Amino acid sequence: TCQFEQELGFRPLLHGPLEECFKEWEQLGGELVSKFQFPSPDTAVQSQDQVIPNGPRIRTYTPDNYVGSKPLCLYIHGGGWAMGDLDADDGNCRAISKGAGVIVVSVDYRLAPTHPYPTGLDDCLTAFKWALKNVDSLGATPGKAFIAGASAGGGSTFGLALKLIDAGMKDTIVGLVAQVPVTVHPDLIPEELKSQYMSYEEHAEHTINSKSAMYAFWKAYGNPKDGYANPLLHEKLAELPRVYITCAGHDTLRDDARVMRDVLKQKGVNVKYDEYPGYPHYFWTFPSEGLKRPAADYIKNLVEGVKFVLA
Repeated sequence: TCQFEQELGFRPLLHGPLEECFKEWEQLGGELVSKFQFPSPDTAVQSQDQVIPNGPRIRTYTPDNYVGSKPLCLYIHGGGWAMGDLDADDGNCRAISKGAGVIVVSVDYRLAPTHPYPTGLDDCLTAFKWALKNVDSLGATPGKAFIAGASAGGGSTFGLALKLIDAGMKDTIVGLVAQVPVTVHPDLIPEELKSQYMSYEEHAEHTINSKSAMYAFWKAYGNPKDGYANPLLHEKLAELPRVYITCAGHDTLRDDARVMRDVLKQKGVNVKYDEYPGYPHYFWTFPSEGLKRPAADYIKNLVEGVKFVLA
């Protein structure tokens, strides 16, 4: 990561308020494009964009080696509920599709602050129900799917699953893949967990989603307090299927992942967990020579995590 910062010439950080995050993100994008070569999309996976009737835009990924009869994946991109799009997590979706040999449906949900909570999560629910209805044309296992996402999308992965459980659709979810997830508003962490929840202070300025950026994202989202937006607090966590969680050690959200892992295990949920000490948020997506090996390791482990939830 230090090598990447040296190559870039500065530490990539976003800061609140939200307008500042947008500005810094645009500047960072320009610097990255001018200084690094981004890999071309993996052509071993075919993708197609479409708009769901009365719903969001989606991108469907099909691997060349697809043999059918596997649950499809509904994917929720990251970006603090206020940024990001289908292109931002395209590499993640292709890696899951190719590595695990599954159909992936990625959701272009509506973003805050124009569309605060629960609009984005409702879009994901619409896409999930559409995908289940269209499994035959998609070529996936009827009535079954797993949910995956990263960062804010990792939090929404839990939130959507819990929404489905509350709606009596528990049997439709085979597993969850939550990468570097948001699991609770930092001001809502339960008293008994506060001593284990230190990364907002320890890594306030070490990673792109700085402490002030996270507070800005939560504010734009509407600072919701319910258990779908703060899945750590939901009363039905014990009903979740298999869960794979990834965690970056130098991430403001490090303890969102760690605490969620611990609580799920206490409740008897089957959890697989990979942590990457010393690495920042979304490190595997940075186009740096020095991060090629750890990024490849991350993707390899991600595919194993998907296979774990499908086992």
